Amino acid sequence: MFFAPFLTTRRAWTLALVPLPLPLLIAAGCSDDTTAGPPSPSLTTIDVSVATTRMEVGQEATATATGRDQYGVPVDIGPIVWTSRVPEVAVISPSTGAMLAIAPGTTEITASVDGKSGRRTITVAKAAAIRVNEVQPRGVSNTAWIELVNTTSSAVDLAGWSLIDANFFGPVYTFPPNTVVTPGGRLVIDDTALPFALDAADDVRLFSRFGVLVDGASWVAEAGRTRSRCPDGIGEFRDTATPTRGTANACP
Repeated sequence: MFFAPFLTTRRAWTLALVPLPLPLLIAAGCSDDTTAGPPSPSLTTIDVSVATTRMEVGQEATATATGRDQYGVPVDIGPIVWTSRVPEVAVISPSTGAMLAIAPGTTEITASVDGKSGRRTITVAKAAAIRVNEVQPRGVSNTAWIELVNTTSSAVDLAGWSLIDANFFGPVYTFPPNTVVTPGGRLVIDDTALPFALDAADDVRLFSRFGVLVDGASWVAEAGRTRSRCPDGIGEFRDTATPTRGTANACP
């Protein structure tokens, strides 16, 4: 019993000098239960949005961009720089994303910020091929009218389209909603419905809903004659002896 405390103490010191296994050392070093969190959000992708990717010449639109982090969550982004691959087709403001369709074709708009980019393809087309097909001016008869023809294979709504006469800065006729012309169909407008007269010497111009000139005609009326496209719907204007309101032109 005399040596028991001594032996017990010596055994404790011996055990203290024995190296602990590595897992136990790691466990001992992590005993504060501290764990690493997920990486901080950072800009990874840019999504580009537009109201429509198919535009018409003269149409305006605005592109917007949204930044997303590595988890797909929207994040705040700095100033965006916008570019158009083919500005001759559609031009875009470098700072605001405002676009204007210039000519038929395809372009790609790009939003760039902090070394990341997002893109969207834009296709631009002409307005539908509506043609001024026949005109009976006032002075040739007591009535005057203009005939339009739809030369396409699809129905066209002329809502928002407009007509003006030789007085370019004068009154404008705007087509009301649901003015639909069927494929190959014709639309006749009496000049009593217009804010201007179809005078004996005059002209008329047809503009799309985006203010782009689509077609027109000019004339100096001769007694007993109208002005008609020959061949019907596609040719040059000629004087024709027989009015053909709403039907195929009587071309010589």
